[in-house]
Amino acid sequence: MEELPERLDRTPEIHPEIEDEWDDCSAVGLVHVDSALRITVTNSAFRELVAVGHAESIGLSFPDFFRPTPRPSLREHFDALMTGRQPGFSVPLTLVDATGRAADCRLTCVRITPAPRPGACAALATVVVPDTPPGVRTVAAPVVLGEVPAQILEGVAYGLSTQQLASRLALSSHGVDYHVGAMLRKLDVPNRSALVARAYALGILVPHCWPPRVRPRHTARRPAPAGTARADPTDGPRPDCPDPARDQAG
Repeated sequence: MEELPERLDRTPEIHPEIEDEWDDCSAVGLVHVDSALRITVTNSAFRELVAVGHAESIGLSFPDFFRPTPRPSLREHFDALMTGRQPGFSVPLTLVDATGRAADCRLTCVRITPAPRPGACAALATVVVPDTPPGVRTVAAPVVLGEVPAQILEGVAYGLSTQQLASRLALSSHGVDYHVGAMLRKLDVPNRSALVARAYALGILVPHCWPPRVRPRHTARRPAPAGTARADPTDGPRPDCPDPARDQAG
């Protein structure tokens, strides 16, 4: 999200009497919205999550801070909430701040019944983002690697050197280093060891599998022709990775 959500024409009612109290609730992002889903009150935790100042946040469209989803839209959930078809809801969503950075979160909303007056606060929303270690960024979208970078990542995880990878993949050493550097930047890590660790943490590399393999959904590899096998970055025979379905059948 490169720009702030659009501010709606009508300015919602502001509630200064609870703003100071809310700022003490720093662990969870808190938001009041009116019946038009405009933000009326926020606490400092929410403003930090979305990188928006206090004055800027008032009157913004609350659903615009979340990435669209194929599941029932946030506005549909709110419509059911406001019309009394459901007392509340809790859904996993992707929060997008004013700088475009995204983070997975859980949004929980309850209806305020009855609303103090038309146009006043109609629902209370809490936004919880899972804790991450300091300096670690969340990834906005699934990482997809090309065929060559995927093979290089598997080789790095296996312990192959730049020269070994270059020989096996018919690349120059400079070419291998270029792809490794691109992956370091993409995953925001400083070295090859951290690259492998983050690849496992993000589910890019299949766990409990040796030699290492990149999950199919994280690679743009072309399917191998029938009856052929993909070139392997290692010299020796490659044992199969665990197959839960096969193990249960056995």
